Amino acid sequence: MNTDLIFYLVVFGAMSAIIIGAGVLLAKSGDRIADITGLGGLLIGMVLVAAATSLPEIAVAVSAVVTEDSPNLAIGNLFGSNMANMALLAIVDIAWRGKVWQRVGSGHARTAAVGIALTAIAVLAVLRPIQLAIGWVGIESIIIFVGFVSLIAWTHRSSTPAVPTGEVSHEQVSAEQAEHEHLSGAEATSRRAILHSIRWDLAKFGVAALIILLSAPILVDAAGGIAREAAIGESFVGASFLAFSTSLPELATAVAAVRIGAFDLAVGSLLGSNAFNMAIIFIVDLFYVDGPILAAVDPIQAFVGVSAILLMAIVLAGIIHGAKTRMSRLEPGAGMTVVVYFILMYMIFTAGA
Repeated sequence: MNTDLIFYLVVFGAMSAIIIGAGVLLAKSGDRIADITGLGGLLIGMVLVAAATSLPEIAVAVSAVVTEDSPNLAIGNLFGSNMANMALLAIVDIAWRGKVWQRVGSGHARTAAVGIALTAIAVLAVLRPIQLAIGWVGIESIIIFVGFVSLIAWTHRSSTPAVPTGEVSHEQVSAEQAEHEHLSGAEATSRRAILHSIRWDLAKFGVAALIILLSAPILVDAAGGIAREAAIGESFVGASFLAFSTSLPELATAVAAVRIGAFDLAVGSLLGSNAFNMAIIFIVDLFYVDGPILAAVDPIQAFVGVSAILLMAIVLAGIIHGAKTRMSRLEPGAGMTVVVYFILMYMIFTAGA
């Protein structure tokens, strides 16, 4: 019996549990902050919650290149996390008998399409890198990051209601100022309570983030040990073990959102996480000082990326045409997503990744 392998598996499981718990706390406190500040539901899921639940991916990917000097583990985790997110979204829809995909807004199609486009850029950079960089950061990583920021601006603009202009807007502002100046004691107390709640949620958010940042290097070291002791390629470890572990906070958040009927938040957090994961490539590239990181990974990563694109395309089609293609109480696209996910993971494993 390989005692080293057992040790790494135990450490991996323990760190995964810690990161999952911290990720859930991170998502809940982030969602609470967003709710108090009054941000839109789609924007909350795509940006704040997605960023919060993707913090494990940031910590793990950065740790992979800093502590393990393994770009394959980092990029494999990001591509694999996108695959896992789509599988988890399908599982949630199946668990709720096909009620999730058919009840979300059309704005998610934009998020999914941009996620597909950003992943495609990363895949092309792996296959045919441009060999153009600013400093040591690849131009493709910069393009992906700019694309993600553009998605945020696009979503914010489309989800923000139009503000009347002219004299009416001025009168509304004046009325609000007058009302603010004459706040009753009860209202002032309520505002103080809200501020106290935000501070408390920010504190929990920071503690959860710190726990993840401290646990991620240990998780990466354990994953590298598993790959060495079990003679499994780092790309497969990143696309499977690490990806599913870092995606479990997204699952916990999605399930919690669906249980309260916040379907847009659930879908938006998972699709937004996919786009955010691609933006993480830019962050990881900043820490990988040996050149553009996408040019340093094995070609098998392109297959992992294409697999993520395929799963996102199935989910996108299911969301758009869910009401038309639904069979009894099941959305066939969800079942297809799960089946295709496991087929693709088997292909990645047998490819010697």
